[in-house]
Amino acid sequence: MKNNNYNNNINIIPVVSYFNADKYKFIVYKENKNKSGIYRWNNLITSKSYIGSSISLGNRFSNYYSLAYLKRRVEKGSSIIYNSLLKHGYNNFSLDILEYCEPSILIEREQFYLNKFKPEYNILKVAGSLHGFKQRIDSIERTRIANLGRKHNEATKLKLSANSKAHPITAMNNKTSEIKLFTSIRQTAIFIGINHSYLSRCLAKNKFYIGKGYYITKNLCNNNSKFS
Repeated sequence: MKNNNYNNNINIIPVVSYFNADKYKFIVYKENKNKSGIYRWNNLITSKSYIGSSISLGNRFSNYYSLAYLKRRVEKGSSIIYNSLLKHGYNNFSLDILEYCEPSILIEREQFYLNKFKPEYNILKVAGSLHGFKQRIDSIERTRIANLGRKHNEATKLKLSANSKAHPITAMNNKTSEIKLFTSIRQTAIFIGINHSYLSRCLAKNKFYIGKGYYITKNLCNNNSKFS
């Protein structure tokens, strides 16, 4: 179940390791109740990992072990680790408690382990902030704006010019940077497979949506703009 001599190849020994996260989930709850610390999920198939922290590890793990919770979060495109747990299953993950520590130094210690392990599943590279996420947004936005200079489908141009009340939406594929242009939020939501009301709220609140492999924003160009 657990081994304090687990070799992680960079001279950091976890306080405890659960080598089968599925088999020992109830022990995970019990041993981490009312504790604060840093944890690491390890995918035994891909060797990728995720590092996180919580002032209440017991509550945090109760979320991780809820399939309904994971599915809701994946639907909102909020976490790579949730998607990986659903895809590969808990039995293909090990779970390390890297350190128990006081809440006052939690972020500092999480950053230490992020720097050491450089976990692939972590989008945010700065503990306790959106700095890494904002950098990613900025990079995607620059690519999106650059790609808007490319030629768009003629049929899409006609639809936009015919419907002056439409709200043009751009959807950029996060992997290929391919741009798709839609005439409405509803049309975009149908394409990526999410609820259009939820997408509308995201665009109204955050001015963008990231999920389902796409970066979605309202088109910066107005309906009378020419695409070249």
